Amino acid sequence: MAGTLHASFEEPIGKRLRDDGFIQADESSVSKDISSILEGWDFRPDRPAVRRIVGDDGRPRLQIRLDLGLLQMEVSGRPDGKRPHGFTTALEYYMHLAEEAPGEEHEGGEFRLDEEDCMRLQQESMQFYHRRISWLELGEYRAAEEDADHNLKIIDFVVKYAENDQLREMFTQWKPFILVHKFLAGARQAWEAKDFDGAVERINQGIEDIADIYREQGREDAIENSGEISYLKKWLEDISQTRPLTLEQRVERELREAIASEHFERAAVLRDRLQALRQSARTSE
Repeated sequence: MAGTLHASFEEPIGKRLRDDGFIQADESSVSKDISSILEGWDFRPDRPAVRRIVGDDGRPRLQIRLDLGLLQMEVSGRPDGKRPHGFTTALEYYMHLAEEAPGEEHEGGEFRLDEEDCMRLQQESMQFYHRRISWLELGEYRAAEEDADHNLKIIDFVVKYAENDQLREMFTQWKPFILVHKFLAGARQAWEAKDFDGAVERINQGIEDIADIYREQGREDAIENSGEISYLKKWLEDISQTRPLTLEQRVERELREAIASEHFERAAVLRDRLQALRQSARTSE
């Protein structure tokens, strides 16, 4: 009996038992070892290590380095490439169920999300989070904004249909963090298009939207101490310091410098020029 048992473990199909007791793949089989994939691509604890690759099927994918391996993601649809019940995402599937449920056109319809449903949506949110931070790291800001919007839609959906407040809180706690990524991505797009006023507008909108969340929760005191708002304000300062000056702003700065150095004749010339620029701007409006 023992001999028979030993033989069945010693010679599994395509494998053999090493001297140390570990099963080793046969030389003819495909290696599952990912050491060669990770070689020369170190994990960074301070920021995501992300790269684009082309899969064996010729399709593009994203990879993000982890301390013990990597995550590989599709660039569209669900990051894991799955289609829950034939739908593009789990959110799309549950939205379909909600639309088909009896009484949903009225308040208090029959459709509800239980704990298992919410866990599936949370798993999808985490996948989109990993891809979102990958897009941000790669400078693909439109894609990052789209993935942020997806998770914001999940939150709104859960708030509407979750069967209890505990499940709602599991999602709503992340809304300020997601909004930071959404408005940061939008501001980056505006900045790259040299729409500097648009970048400032998007950051200010993000600050206001996050503050509104705390107001709705009756937590006005949290606004001042919000890490998300502080981060956006810091980025707003960076924009103000690095954005190119308009002609009017350059003349204003030169005027201040002329007055400070008591070059009053030059200050008078600059003042006239500034007034002319402002008059021209009002006329063009």
